[in-house]
Amino acid sequence: MEHVRAFVAYAKQVLNKKGYYPPRGDYKTTVALALYSKCITVAEATLLLVDADFGDEAFGMTRTLLDIFFTLRYITNQDTDNRARMFWRFLAKDIEGWGIAIKQFWPHNVQHARSIPAHVLSAAATYKSPHRWSGRPIVDMALEPDTVEIDPATGRPLVYDFAYRVIYRWTSHYVHPTIAALENHIVQAGRDVFAVRTGNLKDMRPLATYNVGCYVAHTMVYFYRCMGDPQPARLGTWGNALVKHLTYRHLR
Repeated sequence: MEHVRAFVAYAKQVLNKKGYYPPRGDYKTTVALALYSKCITVAEATLLLVDADFGDEAFGMTRTLLDIFFTLRYITNQDTDNRARMFWRFLAKDIEGWGIAIKQFWPHNVQHARSIPAHVLSAAATYKSPHRWSGRPIVDMALEPDTVEIDPATGRPLVYDFAYRVIYRWTSHYVHPTIAALENHIVQAGRDVFAVRTGNLKDMRPLATYNVGCYVAHTMVYFYRCMGDPQPARLGTWGNALVKHLTYRHLR
């Protein structure tokens, strides 16, 4: 736990000391910085939940780390400038959606909905789905063959099938209250007296901590690649060692 906490703190310190100044109109830099910042912040928040003994909730929050990782990797993998622009301009689709909601639920403020600029509505029209900025499902983004990394086990371009098919699926159960995520809230019918979180059968804190360490480290790799900068040597070495240690300890 303390190794992960120290790693996240150091990653944040290195980023802040770099003093990036995104140029106007540079979608790639702006988006990469925002996503990496969000990654670090979610990691910090997750560790607070772990400290407070909210293991299930911490584990569920780490799905956000997976979303950030898949998003930044997809942007970085190829056609980076265009993909970053698509991600940035997807805000227009959200604005369009709020305009529709305002007309339905706040008809007395319909003038506000009508005041959405034409260029925003034009940008929104280029996106088919309000839920897919890339136009592709998350599985396609996760499993797109890497243009740089090679899987040493197969010799083929790396895909993050384990991250998607195992970790993303698992954490999704805790984001959405499926029956698979309620083990710590269920008592034996006809035998036990119910109380809130009385089950207490599975401690998800170690796996939440694993996800924090691994997916901050993975996101870091693609952040510096997206920025066109080498990974800081100590940070890269530390991240690689941390991922190996956490995997050996928690996923064997």
